Amino acid sequence: MRKLLSGFATFTPLWQGTPMFWIKFVLIAAMLLIVLLLGLEFSMLHTQPVTVHYLLGTATLELAWVIVGAFAAGALLSALVGMFVVLPLRWQAARLRQSVASKDQEISLLARKVGREAH
Repeated sequence: MRKLLSGFATFTPLWQGTPMFWIKFVLIAAMLLIVLLLGLEFSMLHTQPVTVHYLLGTATLELAWVIVGAFAAGALLSALVGMFVVLPLRWQAARLRQSVASKDQEISLLARKVGREAH
């Protein structure tokens, strides 16, 4: 519990961030704005209706929405597959870190014990 609450002790308000924080913030905001503007331009250029045949029926949508939907579905599927690969690895790493910490504690205890017996 202490480790969980330790992050709150180092919290600094947003306006007191380091200069590198603000550089990253501005760069990310600029990139998101550029992507938004390019997406808006793309959607304005590709307004032709297309018919999409699904397994359960058909739908007529603008080409831009079909492409955005396909991209979103691919991103969601990739995230789900990645989650099932990454999460077990993170759990394993956490178990291994805990095991190493307990072994380190045992080693230091034994070293102190040996030090006491030597005197």
